[in-house]
This record gives sequence, C-alpha cells and structure tokens, in this order.
Amino acid sequence: MATKLVSSKKGPTIKVKMPDTRYVDFIRSHYIDKDDENPPPTTNTRIKGFHGDIKMGGGNFHITDEEYPEFLKLYAEKIVANNELENLTEKQLEEGPILIDVDLKYSLDVKSRLHNDAHIESLADILSDELSKMLQFDENTNFNIYIQQKPDVNVLVDKGITKDGVHVIIGIKVDRRTQSDLRKRIIPRIQDEWGNLPITNTDGWEDVIDNAIASGTNGWQMYGSRKPNHDVYRLTNIFKIKFDPDDNSVQRFETPLETFDVVKNIEKLSARCKTHPSYFFTSEYITERSNSPVSVNSTRQTAAMRRITGTVNSGNVGLLAISTSEQLKGALDNFLDGLAIPQEYDLREAYDYTMILPESYYGIGSFVKWIRVGWALRNISDKLFIVWVAFSAKAANFAYSSISDLFNSWQTFDLKNPKGLTKRSIMHWAKQDAPELYKKVRATTIDHHIDQTVKAITLDNLGSDKNARGCGDSDLANVLYQMYKDEFVCVSVKNNVWYKLKGHRWVENDSGTTLRKAISTIMRDLYWNRASAFMEQATSIDPPDEERTKRLQEHADKILKICERLGRANEKKNIMTEAKELFYDSDFVKKLDSNPYLLSFKNGVIEFSPEGGGVFRKGYPEDYLSKCTNIDYVPVNEEADAVIIAEIRDFMRKLFPIDELYNYMWEHLASVLIGKAITQTFNMYIGIGQNGKSVLMDFMSVCLGDYYAGVPLPLITDKRTKIGGLAPELLELKGARLAVINEPSKGDQINEGMMKQLTSGIEPIQARAPYMLQAVSFVPQFKLVVCSNEFMVVKSQDHGTWRRIRVVDFVSLFTDKPVKGDTEKPYQFLIDRYITEKFDKWKPVFMGMLVEIAFKTRGVVKDCDRVLSASKSYQESLDYVGDFIRDRVVVDPEGKITKQTIKYEFEAWYSSNYGGKLPNIKEVHAYMDKKFGKYEKKRAWLGISIRLDDTIEDEGEDDDEGEDEDENDIDVDDL
Repeated sequence: MATKLVSSKKGPTIKVKMPDTRYVDFIRSHYIDKDDENPPPTTNTRIKGFHGDIKMGGGNFHITDEEYPEFLKLYAEKIVANNELENLTEKQLEEGPILIDVDLKYSLDVKSRLHNDAHIESLADILSDELSKMLQFDENTNFNIYIQQKPDVNVLVDKGITKDGVHVIIGIKVDRRTQSDLRKRIIPRIQDEWGNLPITNTDGWEDVIDNAIASGTNGWQMYGSRKPNHDVYRLTNIFKIKFDPDDNSVQRFETPLETFDVVKNIEKLSARCKTHPSYFFTSEYITERSNSPVSVNSTRQTAAMRRITGTVNSGNVGLLAISTSEQLKGALDNFLDGLAIPQEYDLREAYDYTMILPESYYGIGSFVKWIRVGWALRNISDKLFIVWVAFSAKAANFAYSSISDLFNSWQTFDLKNPKGLTKRSIMHWAKQDAPELYKKVRATTIDHHIDQTVKAITLDNLGSDKNARGCGDSDLANVLYQMYKDEFVCVSVKNNVWYKLKGHRWVENDSGTTLRKAISTIMRDLYWNRASAFMEQATSIDPPDEERTKRLQEHADKILKICERLGRANEKKNIMTEAKELFYDSDFVKKLDSNPYLLSFKNGVIEFSPEGGGVFRKGYPEDYLSKCTNIDYVPVNEEADAVIIAEIRDFMRKLFPIDELYNYMWEHLASVLIGKAITQTFNMYIGIGQNGKSVLMDFMSVCLGDYYAGVPLPLITDKRTKIGGLAPELLELKGARLAVINEPSKGDQINEGMMKQLTSGIEPIQARAPYMLQAVSFVPQFKLVVCSNEFMVVKSQDHGTWRRIRVVDFVSLFTDKPVKGDTEKPYQFLIDRYITEKFDKWKPVFMGMLVEIAFKTRGVVKDCDRVLSASKSYQESLDYVGDFIRDRVVVDPEGKITKQTIKYEFEAWYSSNYGGKLPNIKEVHAYMDKKFGKYEKKRAWLGISIRLDDTIEDEGEDDDEGEDEDENDIDVDDL
C-alpha cells in the first residue's frame, strides 16, 4: 500500500494508506484492443468467468520480454503474496522450461485424493531418468523440478466426474519437440507406476499427460492464478536433481519449501522464464529425432531442429534476388550446366522429372501435391531449391517476391522427412500423371547411360579398336540400374535377395529373376535400337562419305557386340553381380511395413490418423508396404450390403451373445487394423470346444491376409535371451497386425517380461533371416491373442503384468442339437458346417465395418465388466501371495511384521500348500509394500500381524467371536 500525507485544519498531519494500483495499472496498459487492426502477439490471456459472485473479465495482453520481469514482480507482490483472485495464463515459449500437466479423472464416488507422496516421487524419478537419456548430464548438472497441486480433488457433479491433477515445471530450457518426445517416453512408465489409480480418462493414460501443454498449443496457468470457480495450484514439492557420473544415474534431493521464497523466485515458476540451464542432446536422442522427425506442416524451425537437420546450401541465398523470368532461366541454366556429370546426373534427372509434372501439381488448389514435390527435392539434395522455384514459377499466379517465402519454407523441410519422399517418388508421380512425357524423359536419361557405356556420343569419340568390348560389366549394370532403379531393390548381396515393386507393394523376387530376364530382352532391345540408328545414319549420308560411313558402321558393330554379350548367360550373371551393389539398400527391410497407420489393400491404402478418422488413397513406393490384406477395400454401403451386414452381425452376436462382450469384441477386432498398442493388452480367448474361437480366427485370417500371423508358442514362453538370433519366423511378425497363439498345453508358463515387451508398443524386438548379417529391430504392431481351452500359468502378480491381460470368455456352444434352457450352457446355437464358405463374400464388408469403427475409436478399446471380471478371477486363481496374506495376516493396530518374520511364515505356508520351488521372496516384499506401505520407513510393516494358530481354533469354538475376529481378516476386497 502507498502512503499519503493528509493535513487537517483541526489537527496534525496524518498518514493514510492508499490502495496499491501498480499491478492493475500495468496490466490495463498492456491490454490488446479487439479493434486493433494490427495487434501485437499475445503473451498472456485472462480467462473470463465467475468466482462465486465475483465476475472476472477476460482479455489478451502483450508484455514485452524487457517488461516481463517487472510484470512478474508486480504480479507476485499483488496476487501471490495476498492470495488474490486472478485468471491469467502465459503463452509458452518456443524454447523454455518443461511444463507437464497431469490431468486425472475419476468417477463421482471418489471424494478425496488417491495419489500420494510415493506417486509424486515416482513421477519425479521417471522424468529425471528419461531426461538423462535425452540430454547430456554431468557432474555439474543441477536443476529443480517444481510440483504444484490443489488442496483437494474437484468434484464436478454436473459433469459426473471428479478431477485431480498435478502441475510440473522442470527448470531446463528445451524446445517444443523435446517436450513432446519426453511426454511420449513417460506415458507408458507412468501407466506402470500409477496403474492402480482408477482413472476414467477417455483415452486412458494417453489422455492423462496433456498433449496440448507438451506441444505448446495451450497456455500455462500462471502460479497463483486459477480457472473460474476453481481452487489454485500451490507449490507442494521441490526436487533438486543432480547427476552422478560414477553411477551414471540421476539423484533426487527434496528442498524444504520454507527455504524457497515464491514471491522472490516467481520467475522460476513462470512458463516464460529464459534463465533455466540448457543441455546438449545425447547421441541416442539425436538418432531418435533424426529417424522420427517432426511434422513439416509447421513453418517454424527452431535452433535445435537446425542443429540436427543441417542448414541450407549457401548458394541458394543468391536466388532471393531473382525478380524476373529471364533471371530465373539464367540461374537455372547455370545450375544445370554446373552439374558434374555423371556424378550429379541424379540431380539432372530430378529436374527433368519434376518439370514434366502437370498443372495439378503447381496450379491453383494443388498445395498438397506441390509441397510434397518440395519435400522430395529437399530430400534428394539441398542444391535443388532452384528447381523447386522453377517448378513453382510455372503457376499462373506465381510472384517472384515470394521466393524468400519459399526459401524460408525450404529451410523447415527436414532432410529425412516426410515419409521417405525421394526422386523415386517424383518419378512415380510423373509416370502416373504424365505418362507420355515420362516415357520421353526416361528414354533420354537411359540414352545418356547407354552412350556412357560405349564411350562414344560424337564421331570424335569413336575408337579404332574393332575388338574392344566397349564397356565393363559395371557400366552395363549401371544402365540396368537407370532403367529399373524405381522398381527393384537388392537387400542381400551375399544371398541374392531382391524385391520388386508390384502395384504399390514391394514383393520378393526370386534372385532377381525378373530383372535378369530384362537384360536379354528389354535392355538388349535398347542397344539394338541404338545400333540400328547408327546403321541407318551410315546409309543415309548425303553426299556420300566413305570414311564417315565406315566409322559409323564400326560404332554400330561395337554396340552389336554389346547386344551379343547381353544374350549370354555368363555375361548376364556378371552384370547381375555388379548390379547387386547398385540396387543394394541396407535399410530397406527395416523400412518395410514400418508405418503403423498404413493398411494395404489390393486397390489402395488406408491411412489412419492418430487424431481419428483417416483416408483411403493410392499407394506409393515410399510407403514401403510389403504386406496386404489381399482384398479390395470397399466402403460400407448400408443399403447395398444390408443382407451381408445382417449375416455378419448375426455371426458376431452368436459368438458373443452377451451385449458388453459383443461391443468389446467389435472394438477389439477393429483395433487390430491400427498398428499402435494404445491399450497395451494381451487378449486370451478362452473356451472349451466348438465355441467359435477357431472359426473367428479363420475369418480374421481371410480378412487380414498378410497382416495375420500365427505365433510360435516359445515366443511368450522362452526367455528373452533366445529372442533376436537366427529367427526368420519372428521376422514374419514385422508389420503384422494380429498375432495368434493357438492352443498352448496345460501348464505352459508365460514369460511375463516377453509378454510386456510384445504388448508395450514401444519396446523393439529383434529378428534375423538367414541372409541377414545383422538382426532387424522393430516395434511390434500386432495385437497379441492366445486361443486356448486352458489358462496359461502366470507366476508374476505385478500390476504391469495384470493390467495387460484381458480374458475373453467364448461362452457359446455350436452343436447339431442345441438345447434351450440349459443352465450350464445357456448359449447354444445350431452349428453351420459350411460357414467358412461365406467368408469370401463377407470379408470386404466386414473389413469396411471394422475400418469405420477404427476411424471413430482410433484403436482404443473400452474395457467392459465381463472381461475385467474374468481377468480378475484368473489373476486371483494364481495369486499365491494374496492367498498367503488372507490365510496368515490379520489387521492389528498395535502389530508389526518384519521381513525375517514374513520370510519364515511364507516359506512354511508355501511349502505346505503348494510345494516345489519357492518363489522369490522379493515378490512377497513388493506385494506387502503396495498393500501396507513402504517397509523402509519403519523397518517393518505396521498395523498387521501374523495370525496365531490358536486364533483359528478359537474362531471355530464360538460363532459370535468368530464374526468379531473376521473384522480383522485381510479380505480379497481389502486388497
């Protein structure tokens, strides 16, 4: 408050405290008028709304970087120090502190906070651990993690939910891409650690960590501000993070809150703080960013992006001065003339193919195609910016003043993005949309390489040695490469493994036989035509010139000798040997079927969108698809397909006669189409004989084609160390969408670690075919299913295992004589022994129905009580630790149990009830920690004790006393 001196005629001068209006005056002076025709950028926004009866007006504000420290000081002294009402948010910086918004939603019956200090500590540990893998930490690393929480949960009766949350600020300066990547890394780990929280978020744990905050699209609630009618977030924890280079691990230390003055340190809690430390990327993370670059739809390029992708060629900068078509033509001619031939002949070809693309690639309404041409040119070479300018200049509305804008866009194009667009892509577009011009350009370019093989384009180059071979095997192999470089790829030189582009799919071609045949047919004809042209020229010289005619005939003879070579088996073998090196692509197998959002049909490709929906489009070589459903995609027509739709629904309804199971299975089967493990589940189809499991899987096999895979049982029963060796059967799983294990034997035990890896959606597995020198690493895209009459054995009881398992009961019985009213088997239906004959008719309609569902659900499968209940029963049947606790542990407010006691009691109990090898006692300790609190704090588990033998006897003697004693028992519901 300011002080003012006031004098009085009747008394002495007195001091009166005046209201401090500095903050209000400041914020008003930086308000952005809605009518401003050229408004400055918004840095802060006030949310409009009510706090009880108090109305808060909204608005946008612009505060410069120079003024921001003053603003924060006034804000902290006015709002934070006095706990006054304010609704301000901050716009995030392109490079600023890491901000994380944890949004937890529960059902209305939750009235108090469910997470505790252990959850918060695990969150801090996960964040610091993942950051240590992304950034280069050393002994000088020192930064804070600030945790903010509200006093209690927010019960929203009108919305039918209870909300809670955590705001996290990490005092490290990073770019937006790094924040988004960190979010992706922590989601599965938080799901594992916090999985006991009964969240109801629509998209599960993917929805818990706010993507809008990580991507920077949403503003950040200023510390001390709040949403209308909501409580304010307050600082609850400060964790200081350091790095121990000896252990190569991060260390967490908690800072007492009383040592941190929020008002003085308000800048550290601001989303626009620029004083936090920054760190270099690790090699591992640089590789990750390079292999999975950010979307090029953004026209912004941060310094971090440029550090990875490189800068543009300095020669491009001079193009910015071009203002006329004559200047552009001159610059383009200089560029083409300056290319080193043949070393840079690829750049010339890229120009030739680009410039024949029709108006649909550069005219009005062509943006999508036009920008893809730019992406492809940048991927080929940074030198091709001038080609993109020349191509763009073909548009009727092109303005030379826009070249600088083109240059800025060119800089944002990632060198390895998007989706592998290359010269091969441009050639494919030209072939599809300008076939006649494509043939002419292609003939011209191949002629060039043919001329190179005979070393004679002009008469002056003709040699005098009639017996000269004219060229080597590698020269001829190069011609073959120019002819078919967009259609063939060699993936193993040693084992002679080839792929050929067939339609929009890459299919294996036995030893390159098709290419080998082309040497003695198509390629030989090209040389024959060239020889014929020389002979025709020799006979048409006017006036006659004997010497020139002789030399032309000698030249034709040289070409004819090459024609003879192209027809000999040994020569073809030698050419193919050299061709392997030219066609070889070491990363080709790795790229095959690697996009989880693409699903190949015979007539095109479904491209699903992570945000929902998708498109059906033609396929491209750069899609790198080898698998196919082997059926045409046909959108569902409710009228035309009414009969088949009814038959399919009847089929599904009989398989799953219970409504919630029926709905679950439609979503589950639709999720198979998208190769992302969104729900990370392992589904077990359980049922005894003639219940439809095999028929359903046969139908899915017919529908999915190559995307369906049978899985060898050892994949989930053997140890992980056996995975990754010579395993061609595992390589077949690359790109598969449904992997099925059929009928394991009774007693087969699941390797929980391998099961988690296969269902995580982020952990790669390795496989190697016999022709491979190194194993291929890939992330499984398939949904894992086991069809069985019996449950497999699961030893572990950890949450990470059981949150994945979903038991689907096949309750129907298909028989020749169905019985109605059978209480043991209530769902009996007449068996159709010819149902598989309907599959060919059903499959396109069924796939169309699944695609529609996948467009809506994005691959998310909502759990249902029937499946969760069956899964819980399965878990309890294997829960020996839970059985032990129910048998031997009772509630005792004064009691405590040590590790030594629990070890003795458990081993005796297990030997008596199960026998055999004892489980690891650490599993029992972990179970006890989760149910009764951490052991380390008091060196014991408190509030419980071991049940005494005479207690059991007493309970049997007196029913009333027994009921009283039961109140202390550890029941299943207590767990």
